Amino acid sequence: MTKLLRAQLDSLIGADIDQLCADRAAEGTELEFKSDLPSKAGRGTDPWHGGGGIGDYARNEIAQEIIAFANTFGGVVCVGIDETADHPKRAQAPRPIPRVHDLARRLRQAVHDVIDPPLPVLEAIGVECGPVPGAGVVVLRVPPSRRRPHRHHVNKEVFVRRADESARIPMREIQELTIQAVSEIGRVDSVIRESRDRFLSQTIGFLAAERQPGEPPWGGAVHFVGVPTTPIDLGRVAGRRELVDMVPKVTAHFAGREIPCKWTYRPDQWKPALRSVHAEVRTAMGRDIRYGLQTNGVCETSFRFRLSDTFPGISVSWLLGGLGFMLAWIEKIRAGGGGATEYAVAPEFFLQVRPVLLLEYGVENYAEALGTELPVGTHEFPVASIGPPDEFGRHLQRFDEDIWNLAGEDIQRDAPTFSIAL
Repeated sequence: MTKLLRAQLDSLIGADIDQLCADRAAEGTELEFKSDLPSKAGRGTDPWHGGGGIGDYARNEIAQEIIAFANTFGGVVCVGIDETADHPKRAQAPRPIPRVHDLARRLRQAVHDVIDPPLPVLEAIGVECGPVPGAGVVVLRVPPSRRRPHRHHVNKEVFVRRADESARIPMREIQELTIQAVSEIGRVDSVIRESRDRFLSQTIGFLAAERQPGEPPWGGAVHFVGVPTTPIDLGRVAGRRELVDMVPKVTAHFAGREIPCKWTYRPDQWKPALRSVHAEVRTAMGRDIRYGLQTNGVCETSFRFRLSDTFPGISVSWLLGGLGFMLAWIEKIRAGGGGATEYAVAPEFFLQVRPVLLLEYGVENYAEALGTELPVGTHEFPVASIGPPDEFGRHLQRFDEDIWNLAGEDIQRDAPTFSIAL
């Protein structure tokens, strides 16, 4: 059962479902079984079995379970597992459902569409088991949500998980959930603010130290901090290479070309500190790249740079490479921490003395730049709620748009798309 709740869902195989049943895993605060797509009063089967779409009743019933988990401690719904008759109910045997991979994808979207506000993270996967190819069990998993309380858009009800049941709650408890959520948001905002203030102070000190005689301290930095929205504990981070070893490939697809978005990274530079690990890479050209990961899952990376008449600009692909690196890193941390935790990511850009030339994708010669500049000042981009990897491209697109808008340009007429190979 631990693998079902904590491991990456795409690692699940039919043998894991068989083992779950052999262990007679019980329903509880984090686990719910459905023998099939629910039908009203148990009469008949869902249209899915006849080659149709998912019925509204099945969608609504499964959405209630997902809402309850999201409003409480998070949890997993397994569709396609027969249960025992005792209490609490236990997994008895797989009852494979046809076209399980397509069903998982469609069920995730159908459930997502009837939950208000939308869930930041909802995973779904089809796991084949049994003798019929393509048939199996759907596993849906949701972490506790900082946007709680969530309600069902159809019946307007709010649910929480109590032992092995999902229960409707009255207005008083809804208000209590709201207060708890506000408290969690305050905690996340506080961590982001502390990280941003520290980054700004360190950057000003770095540029002062890098200033050349007779020149102003012209330069800036970009910074990303990622904070899990519900507390996690990685146990330890020093020596755990699986948390920091990565070479993500971030690509901008622009004007018929594929352009790499690079972010300098050297995995051999990590050093332990108090409940954290840190790394720093300095170059001879007045550039400094830093990384940090804490046992509570907070991660951050920054790129500081000194500017001069010889090096008067930065490439937009560097900035997108930084966010892409952060997204890939978060996925690594999630896997190491065991769960699809929602993350809040806060980008920030700082520049002092005078504006910096912004190089377009694929442009490496400053003389070929269009003359677009990023302005002086501290620019805090909106905090993004990071869900599953299939949303990463959208986050990169939005960040790209924000950068060009900050520079006074509207790039909607020729906007790139992005991909990340984790």
